[in-house]
Amino acid sequence: MIRIVCDGVEHKFKNLPVTIGRDEDNDLPLDDAKLSRHHCRISTADDQIVVEDLDSSNGTYVNGARTQRHVLGAGDVIFIGVSNLAVEWDPEASPPARRRPGRDPEVLTRENLRLRRLLHLTHAVASEQNEERLLPRILDAAVEITDADVGFLFLVTLHGLDFRSARDKRGNNIESPEDRISRSIAREAVESGRPVVTEDASGDARFAGGRSVTQMRLGSVLCVPLKVPDGPLGAIYLENSGVTDHFRVQDIPYVTAFGEFAALTLATARHLAAISKREEQLKQSRERIGRLNARLKTLLRRQSRELAGVRADLDESRQELGLRYDFHAIVGESPAMRRVLALVDRVIESELAIFVSGESGTGKELIARAVHYNGSRCEQRFVTVNCAAIPPDLIEAELFGREAGAYTGADETVPGLFERAHLGTLFLDEIGDMPLETQGKLLRVLENGELRRLGGTETIQVDVRTVAASNRDLKELARAGGFREDLYYRLAGVTCLLPPLRDRSEDIPALYDHFLDLFCAEQDLDRPDTSPEVIDRMQAYPWPGNVRELRNEIQRLLAFQRGKISPDLLSLPVYSGDPEAAPPVHLPDGGIKELVENLEKRVLLDTMRRVDGNKTRGAALLGLSRLGLRKKLERYGLNDIL
Repeated sequence: MIRIVCDGVEHKFKNLPVTIGRDEDNDLPLDDAKLSRHHCRISTADDQIVVEDLDSSNGTYVNGARTQRHVLGAGDVIFIGVSNLAVEWDPEASPPARRRPGRDPEVLTRENLRLRRLLHLTHAVASEQNEERLLPRILDAAVEITDADVGFLFLVTLHGLDFRSARDKRGNNIESPEDRISRSIAREAVESGRPVVTEDASGDARFAGGRSVTQMRLGSVLCVPLKVPDGPLGAIYLENSGVTDHFRVQDIPYVTAFGEFAALTLATARHLAAISKREEQLKQSRERIGRLNARLKTLLRRQSRELAGVRADLDESRQELGLRYDFHAIVGESPAMRRVLALVDRVIESELAIFVSGESGTGKELIARAVHYNGSRCEQRFVTVNCAAIPPDLIEAELFGREAGAYTGADETVPGLFERAHLGTLFLDEIGDMPLETQGKLLRVLENGELRRLGGTETIQVDVRTVAASNRDLKELARAGGFREDLYYRLAGVTCLLPPLRDRSEDIPALYDHFLDLFCAEQDLDRPDTSPEVIDRMQAYPWPGNVRELRNEIQRLLAFQRGKISPDLLSLPVYSGDPEAAPPVHLPDGGIKELVENLEKRVLLDTMRRVDGNKTRGAALLGLSRLGLRKKLERYGLNDIL
């Protein structure tokens, strides 16, 4: 029975020969790219067991020496590719073979002593975790194990093999180590991953071409790689210059085992050093973060003091105005607006009904919201209804609700706006357009707080504060019979008259800044610069549409600007100061079709430049689908321009 142990795995064969190689048809196939298809053969010859190289590319080595044919003895180690093999057999059942002299008791005792010494040295090496101190310890231990004269330790770097330690057997450092060794032997060990041993380097045919071998007349050399699963780390190079045949076959297993242990110890030391470095970096990062937090706390305290100062200044300003409540959504510092805010400020906490009168677009709903959200009902609902937008035959059901079956199509019970606004505020916009019949029912609800849904019989109690608004003169409307006078006095517990924008032109710069910042934030745009002439022309314009018209003009300016808002971007009425102004239309040669196409092309081009070519945002601004925008850009050939 023949046993071949390959990298610790045992394979048994009843008969020889046994072929070994990369192909599956071998008796012992090995998955090793460095092996030839049929690498070597183990067979019998003249009552001996021999290993023969089958003209392999990378060669067959026995005990570190390349061979074509070698008679195996007990303890011999075969190196092929990246694997090592040991051949074992039963002496009584196999042809006679050379016996190791170490099998006698005296040799066994000597080997036990070497094993103990090896164990002691590995403990000494393992106790060191600093790489700079670890390397000489590894080299001193290797020199002691093999009784070498000198030893050298290389590490693999980006530049090749780098000397890291050179010692003699007394533990002294060696000067100019590069003049004492053969790099070709060291490279062979590192690249092959196997020990290299030569009884007489200067006479070894493997290194006949090495000039350093010849010049230094090297004797016995043993070079063991330091390797880990990730790859080679370096090599231990041991030498006895004036002696041949110093390193024996028996030394290889010891030094190989020590080299593997030393490589793992070195890799562990590097790993621990990397961990220590990362911990130090983390410590420094934590300290830096601590310093930054301290600075942020200092800055926060400073800003808090500054904010407190700003709040104090704001409170002082509000006290000067006599205001107790926050009207930040209402922009304006003109005397006319101050009077309005002062009036609203005084009646917020009361339950008085408020009537807000003013032209369309002056901000009547903003006053209603200020009343609600600054008052005691701010936690409840704020409900709005535009009386002019609801058909006369539906407004009663909208306000007071309806029962299921109240009229054709009323399939379910729906609460009215009064019920939804219970305990809150109901804003009745354009109250002057409410039908007279509905006005009477509204008056009853306002007087006693009770209502009945359309088609219902149950009385429902509601508690609602009303804010009514109209752009019409309700007193004149009541005199003409178009509005109930008693309802007017019920709604107008307090009357608040909002001035038109033309009467408070000094507020236009603040309104301009407010709306421009609002639109830029909504569209994620940088705020463009504005020419002073733009504000001047805006203040000279009468604004018949009031704040609503101003808001639309600013939105239009932002859509057409290209880094700056200049007067030429203003609409013709605002630019000229004449609300009736209209631009003259000059038809091109192509008629109205060409005029429309030119306008469409200009709008497309301006919009796409404004959004930096982003088709998704451009389509959204233009009210088109992305596909529709792409087709229009292709139609006008604008893709190349953009």
